[in-house]
Amino acid sequence: MGVSAVTENILVEISPGETRMAFVDGRDKLREFMIESISQPPLLEGVYRGRVIKIEKGMGAAFIDIGIGENAFLSRATSLHEGGAIIVQIAREAASGKAPTIRREISISGSYFVYRPDGDDVRWPRSLKSGRRRDVLEARITSWLEDGEGWTIRTQAQYADDAVLSAEITALRARWRDATDKTSDVPSCLLPPPSLVERTLRDRVASESIISVDDRGVYLDLTTRMKRQRPDIAANIQFHDEAEPIFESYGIADQIDELTDRTVDLPRGARLTFDFTEALTVVDVDLGSAGAKGRVDDAILATNMSAAMEIARQIRLRNLAGLIVVDFITMRRREHKRKLVDAMKRELKDSSVPVDVLGMTAAGLIEITRRRDGPALHELLTQRKAGSIQPSREVLACDALRQLLRTKGASGFRLIAAPRLASLLRGEFELAFKETTRRLGGALSLIEDNDEASFRIETEDRTGT
Repeated sequence: MGVSAVTENILVEISPGETRMAFVDGRDKLREFMIESISQPPLLEGVYRGRVIKIEKGMGAAFIDIGIGENAFLSRATSLHEGGAIIVQIAREAASGKAPTIRREISISGSYFVYRPDGDDVRWPRSLKSGRRRDVLEARITSWLEDGEGWTIRTQAQYADDAVLSAEITALRARWRDATDKTSDVPSCLLPPPSLVERTLRDRVASESIISVDDRGVYLDLTTRMKRQRPDIAANIQFHDEAEPIFESYGIADQIDELTDRTVDLPRGARLTFDFTEALTVVDVDLGSAGAKGRVDDAILATNMSAAMEIARQIRLRNLAGLIVVDFITMRRREHKRKLVDAMKRELKDSSVPVDVLGMTAAGLIEITRRRDGPALHELLTQRKAGSIQPSREVLACDALRQLLRTKGASGFRLIAAPRLASLLRGEFELAFKETTRRLGGALSLIEDNDEASFRIETEDRTGT
């Protein structure tokens, strides 16, 4: 199945233990890729009633137990005391050994508004700071807003019907009211975080996007909810009812497999190399077999410009964050250096995550900073073992369960797994394994094998062989 020449396609693959989403452009090119696994459930935007465990007076900060297994970090801890209860919201998930970051200011997001129950103002997006479009929208919604509450208007609100806008305002208020009426247990979750699919459809999907889902139950649920929450996209949700897996069907499976490769090939033989440390990500641009033919300066500029486009794409795909240093091929001419920096800024301009191209250093390195938005893809998908980078146990577990569900023509299944993988499937992934067993009709056994490096699948036909 090809992708529309114009429309962005959003592909949703649901499998036991894991949800994967891919944004594909009109050229069959993978643009963004996201994963949500039971091994790392979402936390962002969750609201909790927590207990103050420790106050760091020198920092003016505190650590709060919110019941997720590790204490969360609150940067502003005025008027708090150890042992006291406090309602907080997760603003940034844990990453690179740092605790989750929380805030006291609660915000509940919808498709068109963000409700701030402790606020007292109305905030407008940059695109609606002034002008006729703002005046029209302000006149429509003013009567629905009440004193003593805060609202942030989202850009998409200008395109929605009054009934949809009014219903969302009512629903957001009700969510907060229901949350605060819950148990007073400490710690406890008052509002669970949205799932990857929920958050993406709410924040990232344009009205012309086509959403394809490979699970009938999820498809029906999304269609029903989007008719109420995002009627502009409800009709664009499709069920992928084909034997071929959805990523293979859209021609992006190989592109996904390459996302943890250390090197990325560029046209005409050039190559990118990615290396990761605790402090930064380093990207090296190498001419490789391309060489510099013809006018050397112009050839190097052309290669660097091509590399800048692919680096921007890889930053989004791999969800790289923090300090990113790019070592481009050395250029002598000042105007070429300026063109390259401008190109890098242009390629990253429309990033959904704040990013800043700091410029080129005296050594010819371009420095980029990007805000962390969840773990980088290599942190989710790989592990360092025996000096090499290998798929993580969680990735192998999900891959095994997917392969089992795609195996046809068998009446019985045996999953032979390495001890650590078998342990994971009996532990953290137990529910995912049971769901796979149910979908296979109960004929699945898990066998631990000390000689197996990862896993293999054996089947029985209906005669028992």
